[in-house]
Amino acid sequence: MDQESPKSYFSTKLIFILFGVASLLGWNALLTELKFFNNFLSDMKPYVSFSFLNYILNILFLFLMMWKKNLFSLKFQLIGGIIGSIIFLILIPTCTILLDKNSLINQIITGSLIVLMGFINALCSGGFFNFVSYFPLEMIVALSTGQGFSGIAMNILQYIVLVSVTVDDDDKKYTIQAWIFFAISSLILLLCLIILLISFNSKYFQYYLNKANNQVKDDVTSGLIIGEEGNDEFSDKTPTPNPGGEQKEVSFKELFKKLWDLNLIMTYIYIVTFALFPNASINQKMFGLEGDYSTNTVILVYNVFDTIGRYLVAKVKPTKKLNLIVNLGRSILLFTLVFNYYCQQTINGPGWNINVTSILLIINVGLLAVTNGIGTTLCFGLAPNQVEDEYKGQAGTSLSFFLIVGIFLGSCCAFGTDAIIAGFLDP
Repeated sequence: MDQESPKSYFSTKLIFILFGVASLLGWNALLTELKFFNNFLSDMKPYVSFSFLNYILNILFLFLMMWKKNLFSLKFQLIGGIIGSIIFLILIPTCTILLDKNSLINQIITGSLIVLMGFINALCSGGFFNFVSYFPLEMIVALSTGQGFSGIAMNILQYIVLVSVTVDDDDKKYTIQAWIFFAISSLILLLCLIILLISFNSKYFQYYLNKANNQVKDDVTSGLIIGEEGNDEFSDKTPTPNPGGEQKEVSFKELFKKLWDLNLIMTYIYIVTFALFPNASINQKMFGLEGDYSTNTVILVYNVFDTIGRYLVAKVKPTKKLNLIVNLGRSILLFTLVFNYYCQQTINGPGWNINVTSILLIINVGLLAVTNGIGTTLCFGLAPNQVEDEYKGQAGTSLSFFLIVGIFLGSCCAFGTDAIIAGFLDP
């Protein structure tokens, strides 16, 4: 007889929100500090190139984790991903600052570190969505919402740093701001790591992890074993198979067949998003704000609406039809957001009033973000119901892979949108 599932509390949802924060904090920290990297490495065009570089290894390792599901234990993905993020958040800005400004060696080393951090991001994002797939939908929504909060937290931290550090020399100002920003970001990740380790002692986590371990012998939860009588053995042992059951495996091809529609929708979501954000969005003017404040405000608008979108899924009935309508409808933003930039840069004539184009920028970025949040959470929420229980973790990994494919392809498209908006400056 199955043990009755434990009741979830607000604190449980809060923990999954923190997991969402941890899963994307590394990338969000880099994204928020693009102005810093642009100051020292402007020849690299960080606003366009960093997304492209970061997701090269990300795609490769997520694919390997799907192809060979025991490549990394879930334990390694979660803990190793957070620890790796902390290391790279310290190492990347250190190299950027210490090496000569815009030098070839600086571009090569910093670019290489961004590429390597893609592997860490693959562990974090893929690991956490793999992990949460074994839990109820409300926890999937909580983790997805936490990913939105991750970006907001970085924006708030950036505002605090901008106000606190005022130095006339740009290089010195950006250096001090970067040290403070990345140090605090690393501390937040360290806190999330401690909470992660403590959480596995709770009855709620033990119940669902035990349930996952009992469903399949060699599943991705290898490395997370709940021992008898509620004792957590956070080790690398292999789960005990079901009595009389056969080991079940699903190939990449079979998994794609089960989830092909959601995988393709997820890819399209992030092609549209990264074709327009951050580069085409943060290059536009936001009222009278200048420099760092304008950039951070545009990113904040995106993160706030993205978080709202992820949370809204908890208020609706998740359906494929809703998912399709939302994500095909946002295609119009490929035109409207770029056209808004054209209106701001009109040379032959007075151009549009800056307040009008700023309001339209907020509307466009807001719609881009809220539909991104809704679509992402709908995909992750619907996927576990399209596969058998023993494949739920793999469903999360599959969607994470196609999410990264979408980001990579969208980052490639961003070079195109960058060329288009650059053409508006010299028609």
